[in-house]
Amino acid sequence: MEIWAATPTPFGPDGELFLPVVADQGKHLLAHGVHGAFVGGTSGEFPALTTGERKALVDAWAAARPDGLALGTHVGHSTLAEARELAAHAQSAGVDLIASVTPYFGVANTLETAVDFLAAVAAEAPTTPFLYYHFPGMTGSPYRPSELVALAVERIPNFAGVKFTHEDLLEFDRTRAVSSKVRVYFGRDELLPAALAFGADAVIGSLYNALAPQAHQVAAAMAAGRLADALMLHEPFRQVAAEAGRYGGVGFVKEWLNACGPDTGVARTPWGPLPPAAHDTIERLAASWRAVTPEG
Repeated sequence: MEIWAATPTPFGPDGELFLPVVADQGKHLLAHGVHGAFVGGTSGEFPALTTGERKALVDAWAAARPDGLALGTHVGHSTLAEARELAAHAQSAGVDLIASVTPYFGVANTLETAVDFLAAVAAEAPTTPFLYYHFPGMTGSPYRPSELVALAVERIPNFAGVKFTHEDLLEFDRTRAVSSKVRVYFGRDELLPAALAFGADAVIGSLYNALAPQAHQVAAAMAAGRLADALMLHEPFRQVAAEAGRYGGVGFVKEWLNACGPDTGVARTPWGPLPPAAHDTIERLAASWRAVTPEG
């Protein structure tokens, strides 16, 4: 299974970018069986970053990533010109793939308009594989990704895939069936066994920053028909996701990852800082992670 970790963006105590941590993040991911780092996405707090910060983040990863670790980045923006600028920059930095959401403060008024937006972004990085980032829980997009992909493969020469962050597994299956040239990366880490049952073979998610070894074990168990083992191995994913839901998601996962690997600081508003009660929960979950992870 191809695993990409959706990486948190590192901040220092002053809340500003602290890019020296990126090298440690890259080494940590490679050591844990991750195939690629996906930076500047939801887990990377892209709406809380300036365009300049997003470029600097990509540059830091391009310079520091270890051999053998692929690099992808999210370039979506509510302003098309900014998204196009980010896409052009990402290609110049040598990333292996780029992704973009559709407009998210005021959704595209038609499916065709949504594809037009993506096509304009992808055109700025014509030699880099381009993914549609489907996350309707955040963007409010009402369009089925299977229908969007059917248009995108005709309109976007470098269209290569979808980051599918949604729980609709029937639509996930329909999207995978549209074209053999389109790779669909499942993005709901807490539903990994179910997605594997539907044929998932590639994932992008935040929990893989720490739980990639367990994800590989889950995939192996599912492939061998050992469903009970797969669900047992997957339990840490469900535990973290459940607690993250209580404390706002992104900020909670970021601080849990800090306890399991390189420290990337506290999330910016609106995802941080966390209430005091969250930290006891984070330590409990991190202790469980350390008990089942060799380096822990």
